[in-house]
Amino acid sequence: MLKTKIISAFLAALMLISAALISACGKTETAPTSDTGATEAETTAAETLSELDIRAAVPDELPEADFGGYNYRIVCENDQDWYYYNEEQTGDVINDAVFLRNASVGERFNFELTIANCSDYGANGGFMQKAVLAGDDAFDLCCSHIVNVSTLVIKDIFMNWYDIPHINFEKPWWARSNIEDLTYNGVAILGIGDYALSAIGRTYCMFFNRRLAESYGIEGIYDTVMDGKWTIDRLSELTQDIYQDLNSDEKRDVEDFYGFATGVASNVGAYLWAFENPICKKDSDGNIAVVMATPKMSAMLEKLNKIMWENQGTYYNKNHTSKIDAAAAHVGGRDLFIYGRAIFANGYIDQAIDFFREVEDDYGIIPYPKWDENQADYRSLVDGNHAALAIPKTTADLERAGIIMEALNAEGYKSVVPVYIETALKVKYARDNESVQVLDMLIANRYFDFGYVYDGWAGGSFWLEGLVQGNKNDWESHYAKNEKKMLAHYTKVFEYFEEVAAG
Repeated sequence: MLKTKIISAFLAALMLISAALISACGKTETAPTSDTGATEAETTAAETLSELDIRAAVPDELPEADFGGYNYRIVCENDQDWYYYNEEQTGDVINDAVFLRNASVGERFNFELTIANCSDYGANGGFMQKAVLAGDDAFDLCCSHIVNVSTLVIKDIFMNWYDIPHINFEKPWWARSNIEDLTYNGVAILGIGDYALSAIGRTYCMFFNRRLAESYGIEGIYDTVMDGKWTIDRLSELTQDIYQDLNSDEKRDVEDFYGFATGVASNVGAYLWAFENPICKKDSDGNIAVVMATPKMSAMLEKLNKIMWENQGTYYNKNHTSKIDAAAAHVGGRDLFIYGRAIFANGYIDQAIDFFREVEDDYGIIPYPKWDENQADYRSLVDGNHAALAIPKTTADLERAGIIMEALNAEGYKSVVPVYIETALKVKYARDNESVQVLDMLIANRYFDFGYVYDGWAGGSFWLEGLVQGNKNDWESHYAKNEKKMLAHYTKVFEYFEEVAAG
């Protein structure tokens, strides 16, 4: 019976996606009654179905197994729990896709998925460390804040993914970065897979208000992006002089109108990766080294400081507070955008779902700008509050751990991610077809830098945003002052990986 419900719900989702795609293509008039119209609709639905069939056809190559109703326990953040676990269907398309994924995999292998701990990332970290170091079999899977979890890695509480049977990083439900960036000496402690939906949702992007852009003569943004000409200089040129003192208090504040708005923290720090300047990089021999101190770092810092502090058209909230929402972590870009007081704003993909549902104006989604036109690709950081997947060393049955984890990621790839992207972002909330193409590009070009993932707030990942916050351009002196401590941190991480590799 459950399988029938799952199939029916999935087909219903396909029908909704197909209908929405037809509407998104501009067919908003009354549907014709002729056979031609019916054929067109059927063709569109068939094309959509075939795309999903491609995903569904990828075999997970897992053996049959019966885990006797095992209680599979996860640790996740209390603001992200809906990504991983829902007790019932609610009618929300993403919530129900998550529920059906868990139910389908649970029925297939006869286990029940539950929550072991669901709190903020600090409390989750404390719970996991205490449990594993005490030898307590308290949870099966970590789905928690990746930068915070990296501080637990060198505590030696998690397994090497390559020691867990049935895990295949070559499969499309695992991010390529697991192999290309996060594996060192045959060891990967933190994994990124499609069960961790936040690794898609927390991808940094930019939003722009199409009506407001047109009113200021800003046109052809998508053409600029697709032509590879969306650069930091272009963003500055378009927005530097756009400002209105809406409340007439002769102060530049959150109640005024700006060309560009952003908050402090990783909204600004993400430019480091957008400008293709990672902390660490793997060479052709598989060795990882710290490479952030490039010749362009000083120029990057100076340019960002100019835009944030000198451009009249920029609202830069360096204090994390505003009159709109003092509790918001990303105040500045997001909130001004919601209220139509900024044309461009920094943010990440999830905000299109969580905050922009009631935005009446059409808006577009584009990548962070490149450093210059010579840069080959747009690159997007995934904020450190997205979940890392990790298996505790207290795991007794590795066969069971591998099968369940591989199955949950595979089913997420096949049934949850398409609903999340196609329905929530591309059809239901994203307002134009160009955003569809950009979203594909954003997700494909996500950055999972070893240096950022294993920063643990002791590396160099947050230096850029800190220097911009203080309006400081002294990159060389800052690096010289902090280099020794940073390199010591990464050396400790590298040494841990080498110890695990050595057995």
